[in-house]
Amino acid sequence: MSATTVIAASEAKARFSELLDRVQGGESFSITLHGEEAAKLVPARRPSREQIQEVIQGMKASRSLLNRAGQTKLGIRDLINEGRA
Repeated sequence: MSATTVIAASEAKARFSELLDRVQGGESFSITLHGEEAAKLVPARRPSREQIQEVIQGMKASRSLLNRAGQTKLGIRDLINEGRA
């Protein structure tokens, strides 16, 4: 990732769409207000397809274990709602 670019809030406001495009390209910005850092604009971290598949497999494994233990058959949504996954 490239170095963080410092930009004043007024300039960030005027160029917001451009900054978002640049952030999607991997750049980061430190936004200042009266010379003090007020915020950071950084790329969002999205899970990879592999990470998503791992979570799904873990949820399916949990459901399978519960079924074998004689528990009521639970769906993935039930596990999410109960905070187990």
